[in-house]
Amino acid sequence: MSTGTQDAAKPPTILQKIYAQRQLDVDAAKSTPGTRPEELETYLQMGLAPSLTSFVVRLKSNPSTRTANPSLSLMAEIKRASPSKGDIAPLVNPAQQALLYAQSGASVISVLTEPTWFKGSLTDMHLVRKAVDALPDRPAILRKEFIFSEYQIAEARLWGADTVLLIVAMLSQEQLQRLYAYSVRLGMEPLVEVNNAAEMARALEVGAKVIGVNNRNLHDFSVDMGTTSALVDMVRERDVVLCALSGIQSPGDVKVYKEQGVNAVLVGESLMRASDTKRFIKELLAWPDA
Repeated sequence: MSTGTQDAAKPPTILQKIYAQRQLDVDAAKSTPGTRPEELETYLQMGLAPSLTSFVVRLKSNPSTRTANPSLSLMAEIKRASPSKGDIAPLVNPAQQALLYAQSGASVISVLTEPTWFKGSLTDMHLVRKAVDALPDRPAILRKEFIFSEYQIAEARLWGADTVLLIVAMLSQEQLQRLYAYSVRLGMEPLVEVNNAAEMARALEVGAKVIGVNNRNLHDFSVDMGTTSALVDMVRERDVVLCALSGIQSPGDVKVYKEQGVNAVLVGESLMRASDTKRFIKELLAWPDA
């Protein structure tokens, strides 16, 4: 992990705790008959992975795209819990939630697959994909995960993802480049997540086409909505789809990002807590009536 040498007197950050646990989880999966790395590779070679939709293309289209006043696209997240908030919607049916998001105009459905802190799973993602698979121009499916291994990307592809999350803060540049290239080789343009200018420069160096600026610092989970705003200029003249991640709660948040040139927002907790999800999405993004 590229977060630096851990001071023996300093407790591990949340990100470091999650990373350590996910290493154990992945090791267990790799040693389980049926999900060993060589078996996943065989499944891929047999063409058993489902068809893909373009993450980049879907992000560039939403219910307002062809109107006189186009707004941002939505990455709608399915999140049962989080380290900072605890339980959010522990009993949510991910397939039903995904269908609701798709019918509300979401371009992407983000599915947390981390089990310990976020209470997600690959099964959740598989069922989400099945729920929207027959829809015309279906949303792209994002595996929202703490990825450090090609194995996790192969899992994502086989279980129905169209894209995966790569978090710059937890990867060396060599890892980032290698995992980015592997994902693209499987047909999935990744969402590359950054939190500061140095990480943005690293994302641009690998050629990322979709960059998400996380307003939440993954080491202490504090949120600063100005994080995205501070990095907009680094991609303004580039062919990059820029997304704001975390903390988006109101139409005012979206309006600011739209004016700054952001292309999409990822919203999780606010959607999971909304009493009328379709209405909340329409008002949040200022989308026209369907």
